[in-house]
Amino acid sequence: MSSRSLKDWDNIANSLNDGDGEEAEEELDTLEALQEKMAKVPRGMFVSGWDDPDELIEEDKDPKASLERHALWAAGENKLDVFAAIVSRKPAVVHAIDRDGYTVLHKACYNANLPMARMALQYGADIHARTGMGWTALHSACKWNNAGAAALLLQFGADVNARSDGDQTPLHVAVTVSSCRETLVTLLMNEGCDPERRNNSNETAEEIAKRSGPSFPLFAMAHTAYRVETGMID
Repeated sequence: MSSRSLKDWDNIANSLNDGDGEEAEEELDTLEALQEKMAKVPRGMFVSGWDDPDELIEEDKDPKASLERHALWAAGENKLDVFAAIVSRKPAVVHAIDRDGYTVLHKACYNANLPMARMALQYGADIHARTGMGWTALHSACKWNNAGAAALLLQFGADVNARSDGDQTPLHVAVTVSSCRETLVTLLMNEGCDPERRNNSNETAEEIAKRSGPSFPLFAMAHTAYRVETGMID
């Protein structure tokens, strides 16, 4: 969306953040507390996120029952060598899903395992695959502030404006994370990103960010950059 570098955006955001108020700080504390609780979820158990945060997926009790289940387990446990051995033997395992619709790619991006995510994509993983709640791998990457995974997915053609069943875009998901700056910049700098999309609560990601604190200035910059590049001037 903009020719500015990541460092440029970060520096401007820092300068604009100096005026954050007490209300923003309180909401940020709440977000950080939520993230701390979510971080305690055991690896291999996945939260659908904003759409249904209490719906946890149980660990597979017998992951070696099939190559598909073993591949999903390897992705959830960050076992790159195990996954590599399985996918080289049976490439179709990249299309395997668990009972909530998570694929190997979702789990690799959830865990910020870039080598595994890239390997899955090279073996033909569906970058547009959705969970039972309509989440793409990009939603998963954004929920856990994995900017590297988000950038990789966008390079491979992920839909930056993909909507979940609750009409949450990756941008909506990213702003619910307290330390989301790098991921937000990755999304906002993508030329296809539309920050004006509204979720099923009729809110844009920018409106949510305005309540949540530090990430809001990034939207102001992106909005201005969009107007300059498209010739839309107020």
